[in-house]
Amino acid sequence: MPTVKIIELLCGLAFVSGRFVPLATILISPIIVNIVLVHAFMAPEGLPVALFLVFANSFLAYIHRDTYKPLLKA
Repeated sequence: MPTVKIIELLCGLAFVSGRFVPLATILISPIIVNIVLVHAFMAPEGLPVALFLVFANSFLAYIHRDTYKPLLKA
């Protein structure tokens, strides 16, 4: 779990500082998926917060969608 917490901390710092936001959205996405699945199957009382995280990360990914275009080229 230390690796997950370090990634969460670094991504949080990237979001707050506004630098490397596209990289932070890519790095935090698998962690958010895990959070959603844990709350969907084990602790449903936290599901609204998990869904907010999905919405917020999707919003940031949409804002920076031009940055991801080179990643999706063949």
